[in-house]
Order: sequence, then structure tokens, then C-alpha cells
Amino acid sequence: MENIAILMGGTSKEKEISLKSAETIYQHIDKKKYNPYKVLCLNNTLFKVIVNKKHIKINNTDFSFQLNGSKINIDKIFMMIHGAPGENGELCTYFENKNIPYTSCNEQVSELTFNKFKCNQHLDSIGYKVPKSNIYQINYTTKYPCIVKPSSSGSSFGVSKVYNQKEMQYAIENATTHDNEVIIEEFIDGRELTCGVFKVSTNIQTLPITEIISENDIFDYDAKYNGKAIEETPANINKAMQEKIQKISEKVYRDVNLSGIVRIDFIVKNNTPYIIEINTVPGFSEESIMPKMLKCSNINITDFITQQLEFLNDTNKPNKSQGVN
Repeated sequence: MENIAILMGGTSKEKEISLKSAETIYQHIDKKKYNPYKVLCLNNTLFKVIVNKKHIKINNTDFSFQLNGSKINIDKIFMMIHGAPGENGELCTYFENKNIPYTSCNEQVSELTFNKFKCNQHLDSIGYKVPKSNIYQINYTTKYPCIVKPSSSGSSFGVSKVYNQKEMQYAIENATTHDNEVIIEEFIDGRELTCGVFKVSTNIQTLPITEIISENDIFDYDAKYNGKAIEETPANINKAMQEKIQKISEKVYRDVNLSGIVRIDFIVKNNTPYIIEINTVPGFSEESIMPKMLKCSNINITDFITQQLEFLNDTNKPNKSQGVN
């Protein structure tokens, strides 16, 4: 049986969410086909496998470890690190150099999608509708309301809706606790929808769309993780809008050269979907949106995990040459 490292933790503030996502994968992975190991990432070169509450250091030379007197070699990585150093692509070269395939985008694509401003600009340049945005500078002027957020962060950390100049300073300070680069983004007043996308063989597939209805002004961290939002799956939208969002999501997956399990977030205003974010390692806790999408689609989560791991056999990863189209 193949040995699978479910990679979790990391160095960002999303660490605790990552642990919950990894637990879901561990609980549902087919243990008749795979030997799963929860592997805690402490930094870019320090990893520990957790076995019966014992932490065993992983050998950096070949990403192996000793268990009960035997050497365990890892065959594949199921990437569940939200944020650095997993979702942002920092670990890609590390695993490519060891010829261990992983279930996420390559370094170039991960780096692009994790930087919201660069990703926004790239999507705009290839013809997709995105909110207008700029990098914040001192004495920057903008229309209100607007969205202020860190350029490279996840789980809605540091995101604020700002109504006036007085609120701007606090929003900037809040965002800079998560990243030095801060985006000022046009606020689009519309419905927030999200679509899960993945690939099997040569087929890009989408999952049922979820609508996010926040009790707060925006879908911020508080709304996302403290039960202050309703997530309706499937979203109560007409078939034409459903097909439009799914078609855009499939095209983005192809055009940006995405890999693995991805969730693309939209704001829809006047029947026009604007892409607001691409999540290349979306949350997989029991409360997260992706498992709900799978359930709505009648896809067994164990079969889905197997599908993603088996697909790695058919891909060229690790492949340093793959980039953004």
C-alpha cells in the first residue's frame, strides 16, 4: 500500500484550520488502499509525523521516517496546508527534488494565486471580470465603500469593508498584521457564490455552487468560522447563472493551469460574475464548504480522496516546467 503524508500545519495563522482539514482527510481516506500519516509542518524544512500522539521527526534527505524499527518512505503528499508554506507554493521544489507528487498546484501557479493582487491583475489581463484594485500607498484616495485586505493571506484574515477615511487607518493596520502588502479593492454589491473545481484524467469537473450569506457586512473570519453565515448548497440561482459560473470556473482552471482541488469565489452583480479569489487549498474541515459540495453532488468523500491520489499517477508532477499559461 502507498504511504500518504497528509500535510498540515504550516507557519501562517491558518494553522489551526489546516489541522481540522487534515483530520477530515485522515478520517475519510481509504485505509484499505493507503497508509495515511498526519505530518505536521513546522517550517519549510522541519516536519514531524504524528503517530499515536508521538511526534517523529522526518528525515529531510528523502522525507522518510523510522517507525517501529522500519523505514517508512512517503509515496504521495495530500496537501492540506492553508497559507504558507503549502498553499503559496514554497514547498513545491522541496517535494519535486524528492520526486514525491503532491495534490496541489505547482510553485509558479501557487505563488500567483496566493497573491490576490497579482492574481487579480493576471485574470483581468486574460479577459476575466474582477474587481478593480490597487496596492495601498500613503495618501491613497478611493471611492467608498471599499474592501481592504492583505495581498497574501487566507481565511479572510485582515479583511475589512471600509465606509470612510476615518475607518481606513484601522483597516490598513489590521491588514498589515497579516501581510506587508495591502490591497484596496472596489466593493461590488452582489451575491457571493463559490464553485469547487477539480480534475480527473483529462476532465475538469465542477461541483454544485454554494451561496454565502453573511450576517456580517462581508464574509470575514468571524462570519466564516463563528457561525455567522449561511452557506446554501446548492445555491438558489437559476440554471443559466449556474452554468455560467461553472463554465467560467472550468475555463479559469484550464487557463491558469490549476491542479488538484480548487475553489473559485465570485460576487455576482447584475448577472455578471466577478472573480474575487482562487483558493488552491480550500478548507476541508467538517464545517467547510467543499465537503458540503461533495455531499450535495452525491460524491463519496472517501472515493473522492482516492480519485485525487490516483490521478497523481497520470500527471507529470512533479514538473518544474509547468507554469501559468
